[in-house]
Amino acid sequence: MPLQTRHGLRTRGTSPAVDGGARPNLLGAREGVPPAYWGAPSGLRCLDGVVADVWDEGMTHHIPRLMVLANIAQLLDLEPRALTNWFWSAYVDAFDWVVEPNVLAMGSFAVGELMTTKPYVSGSGYIQRMSDYCSSCAFHPKKSCPLTPMYWAYLARHDALLFEVGRSQRQVWSVRKRDPAKRRRDAATFEFVQATLRAGERLSPEGLAAALAKADTD
Repeated sequence: MPLQTRHGLRTRGTSPAVDGGARPNLLGAREGVPPAYWGAPSGLRCLDGVVADVWDEGMTHHIPRLMVLANIAQLLDLEPRALTNWFWSAYVDAFDWVVEPNVLAMGSFAVGELMTTKPYVSGSGYIQRMSDYCSSCAFHPKKSCPLTPMYWAYLARHDALLFEVGRSQRQVWSVRKRDPAKRRRDAATFEFVQATLRAGERLSPEGLAAALAKADTD
């Protein structure tokens, strides 16, 4: 089926429109793909930069796919089938043998340990080490970036299931020992970021700080 991009028409393999596509969802994620993945500014330099590259070139390197697009999708609890369909729409190499296993297994951990040994998720530290996005982001990678508290919130939400995954047990133990006040702020960060991006709005350090201050007093 041809797909229109700014470079013209491109072709791809058989799409999941034929049968709706596989729908594994081990972690029960239900969030739809937010407007930021379609080009609306998110306020996160890494996400906005990679999304712009995708819509400009029709592809990115494996690391931006996995540790920016898929990582943030997991931290937001995006539904795996919806995320997979987005990759079908966005990438020139969107063939079934590429997209389906890459996203449903490695990119969302939707099939559990069937194909990968742990979820590929991280906070801001990995993105800072592996890219130059953080240097031009409004959020400071160590002080205000929401991705690290969202990482902790992800572990806390999926504590029981992830504890059964051998390579995730150490991280789950760490979140279980995390200070309760920090865990509340982690959850508040996740809820604020998810709601803001769902609405198609742009994140800012000031907006996040205000949301956390309100959460602290509730």
